[in-house]
Amino acid sequence: MALAITSFYAGLCALILIWLSFKIIGRRRGAKISLSDGGDPALQRLTRAHANATEWMPVFLIMLAASESMGAPGFVLHIVALPFVIGRFLHGYHFVTAREDFKLRVVGMHMTIWPMTALAIGSIAHGFISML
Repeated sequence: MALAITSFYAGLCALILIWLSFKIIGRRRGAKISLSDGGDPALQRLTRAHANATEWMPVFLIMLAASESMGAPGFVLHIVALPFVIGRFLHGYHFVTAREDFKLRVVGMHMTIWPMTALAIGSIAHGFISML
């Protein structure tokens, strides 16, 4: 079975990681920091944004692929995946723009956690039923 929906969202997640990577590279060059963060607050913020994305995205995409491979309806997968990806972008955007308020970060966190929670519950239920 082709995992077209997972492939689509994995590609979007990869683009977010690439975007964050370029922001880190630009900051490293500008601050002349080749290793670690050099104590630079902007670089610390950017690397944390990238690390946070890499912590959440793999597990989400694994669950998405598993759900898709077990035949979960496409519209359900889109309902959880689109907000997740938007949330990851908004969360990263908060760090890239060095916003003082936390509105985008909080919205991004909610748009990450709730779709992931729904997918986790769905994955557990779908997996359990499929095992019977």
